[in-house]
Amino acid sequence: MTRLPHQLQAGETLADQAYDLLLWADRVTTEELDWLIGLAGRAEGPQFLSEALSEDKITAATVTALVGPIWSSAEYPDRELDHDTWRWLFDVAGFTIDGKPADRPTEPLTLYRGSVPERCTDWSWTRTRAVAERFAEGPRGRGKGRLWVCEVPPAHMLAANTGRDEDEIVVDTRGLQIAEHVDAHS
Repeated sequence: MTRLPHQLQAGETLADQAYDLLLWADRVTTEELDWLIGLAGRAEGPQFLSEALSEDKITAATVTALVGPIWSSAEYPDRELDHDTWRWLFDVAGFTIDGKPADRPTEPLTLYRGSVPERCTDWSWTRTRAVAERFAEGPRGRGKGRLWVCEVPPAHMLAANTGRDEDEIVVDTRGLQIAEHVDAHS
């Protein structure tokens, strides 16, 4: 793949050029796709990964290496792609920890999420209650939310991302019982 074959044209963004390069390439390596996403911006990562896989431009190993980090770096990954597309990407990748193949947990985990009620079924969860409480407080301009809890079976855990001090577990929440956490000491 040739990088930056021409100068930006009037009105063209780096994201446009990166997308053109992705469409132009027959195949891209993990490093090249990661570079294109870096050029386009992290918000474009989910779309670039989905497009590259659906057009058979990348291998399953590339999906394995990038799906967890792309999920984690997208501000609102549940809004970037629909859940069926995310299920497909995570299915291709298999369970990963920080972009590396790993054994899926064998026992259910109690996981937490801090969010507004209408987003309690989104897929970013954590083992660390304090992290979820921080999100429930509404950081970075988000609305103040609540603390949610769920006992998550292993088959619903799609990836773990340990960076960014969030101890994130990506959870397919379809069919799970999510409850507002009530502190017995309150």
